Amino acid sequence: MKIILRTLLLIAYIGQGAAIAHQDHNEITSETALGIANKFVQQLTFKDFGYEVGQLNESWKSLTEANFSVIEVLEKSFIVSAANSSTNTVIYFEIAKNGSVLSVNASK
Repeated sequence: MKIILRTLLLIAYIGQGAAIAHQDHNEITSETALGIANKFVQQLTFKDFGYEVGQLNESWKSLTEANFSVIEVLEKSFIVSAANSSTNTVIYFEIAKNGSVLSVNASK
């Protein structure tokens, strides 16, 4: 059991590194912002990172690329929505153009 938990934690930390890997680089694209949001949803099913939404339940693991949309492109960030049809819930990510996740909220 300890091995499984350690493996899951390792996967979560590696995934977090991937989401943050774009920081300090050139501006990301809308497609990259969608990928970051998708990976971050998976991470939020393992751990509460201190954002408004807290730790997400298991149903969020089943989201696919089709569940994510860039709904607004701002001067310095992207607003990305993630829709979970099984819970009728939408969360919103603000992702800076350098790739860092600025906020995750249940309202836009």
